Amino acid sequence: MIDEEILFQPRGKRVKTSYFKNQNIFLFVFSLIFLSGLIYFFYLQIFFKQKYLALEKNLKTITYFAFPPRGKILDSQGKTLAEAELTFDAYVDLNKIQQLPFQLSGKFFYRGSQLIIRDIPREIALNFLTKKIDGLEIVPSFKRVYLGHEEIGSLIGYVGFPSKNETKYYQEEFVGKSGLELVYQDYLRGELGEIVYQIQKNNLRKIKETQPQPGKNLVLTINYDFQKKAYELIDDYLRRNNYKKAAFIALNPNTGEIISLISYPSYDPNWFLTNPDKVNQILQDKNQPLFNRVVSGLYAPGSTIKLIVAAGALEEKIVSPETEIYAAGELRLPNPYFPGTYSIFKDNKIHGWTNIYRAIADSVNIYFYVVGGGYPYANDKIPIRQGLGIERLNKWWQNFGLGQKTGVDLNGEKSGFLPSPQTKAKNIFDPTWRLGDTYNVAIGQGDILVTPLQIALWTSAFTNNKIYQPFIVKKIIDDQGKIIFERQSKILKENLISEENLKIIQKAMRMTVTQGTAQILNDLPVAVAGKSGTPEIFAKKKLNAIFTGYFPFEKPEVVMTLLIEDVPSGSVATLPLYKELVKAYLESEHGRNF
Repeated sequence: MIDEEILFQPRGKRVKTSYFKNQNIFLFVFSLIFLSGLIYFFYLQIFFKQKYLALEKNLKTITYFAFPPRGKILDSQGKTLAEAELTFDAYVDLNKIQQLPFQLSGKFFYRGSQLIIRDIPREIALNFLTKKIDGLEIVPSFKRVYLGHEEIGSLIGYVGFPSKNETKYYQEEFVGKSGLELVYQDYLRGELGEIVYQIQKNNLRKIKETQPQPGKNLVLTINYDFQKKAYELIDDYLRRNNYKKAAFIALNPNTGEIISLISYPSYDPNWFLTNPDKVNQILQDKNQPLFNRVVSGLYAPGSTIKLIVAAGALEEKIVSPETEIYAAGELRLPNPYFPGTYSIFKDNKIHGWTNIYRAIADSVNIYFYVVGGGYPYANDKIPIRQGLGIERLNKWWQNFGLGQKTGVDLNGEKSGFLPSPQTKAKNIFDPTWRLGDTYNVAIGQGDILVTPLQIALWTSAFTNNKIYQPFIVKKIIDDQGKIIFERQSKILKENLISEENLKIIQKAMRMTVTQGTAQILNDLPVAVAGKSGTPEIFAKKKLNAIFTGYFPFEKPEVVMTLLIEDVPSGSVATLPLYKELVKAYLESEHGRNF
């Protein structure tokens, strides 16, 4: 019921009305403040609760990490190449301990007021495990140990502490820095354990503990016995001949499995954990032990490229097996601007009449000048006016995987470089592509660059008309032996040329050993086929030496490619060592003792 006394009071006597309004205003303001506070409270609970709880936890807790054992690395026969060894870490609260009770050594880090010392000496750890010192915690841990030495450095790599941009790792955690240790870091790492203490007035109370989980194990395609023997042979041969740098790879052409991979000089991965003086030496070594020449080194392929040029010439009908070219020791091109003068392209000797078999076996330059670039003044002795030309040469190089990365499971792989009129047009000093440029690249000289791995892969293509993706890790297993990952062979290229033309190239490669440039390999107990190469470097003042081949010829099971840098006598420099490497392979894989 409406209060008429309030509604119809005389002017000047509205006390009840005024009181009513003030009371409503007060309630309204109070409700608004209360509601705003309530909304803000829920806002903080929803959006900032976790943040403030974490902040409070950081202020009132101490965390110790338990680093897990890094996964093992095993060879194809199950031999351990790298494992984790038990060690200890020390955590020191600098608010409680001003002076360490032992001499500081090893790797140390700071996290706030905490000093973390990795891999302390065992005797110190055992001593302080039996003594309770407030502010000092000794925690079991693990460190990396390599059972191989220089023979595995360029393959497995090494571990170290994270760089500043590797923010997903803790500063005191060992991580892979190169090789398989880097590529498979996330599998090898494992999961860190954690012990969290809450700080109370007079003591610490453990509020959380998680156990570390060991890393996964890698099972390689590498045969360590052969890898070790091959490195010893390379090391001894290069030292005796005063050579400094080499690259070697052996792989299965039927699967892509890499059996051995050596970049020389190499390093012992243990040095990065135990010997800083040795690390400084290799960092300053001008021969770059840390550089993996097999996958990252870029080289002119020399005459090994002639296998692809020959295959392209057969496929494009430039030549047939019966086609013969007279190789007179040099090829002369008249200079159209200066009558009576010539551009001269040399061969290593007068070879006479040459077909494709002899051209490959004896590595006849003139034959490949002509089939690569043609001869504008064709005659009875040189009957080919139109060769492949640079565009078709590039097509065939790409068909065999040149200028492309293979996807091998190692870091730092290079794709190489394929020259063309378009690339030369960028040269401000000489932008014009000439016939002589085509001649040069047709014999593997000039600007063409490949990796030793690529040479091995196109060699493997001539065993079975396929190129498989190369790989080193066959399986990843856990500490119980359960398979986490198993690699299946993957074909990158196949049916590259006709089977008829494949057999022609194979026969010519076998003739390289039976009657050509590599006859020193003819007395081995296994039939080897291959191709030599002698690319010129440093403005033709020095030579590299290459031999690439496969065996057994009848049923190929392995391709081996060897490159030695800066030699005085060309491809012949590789052959004595290559012969010993073949013997070592037969001994390790088939038990044949020489």
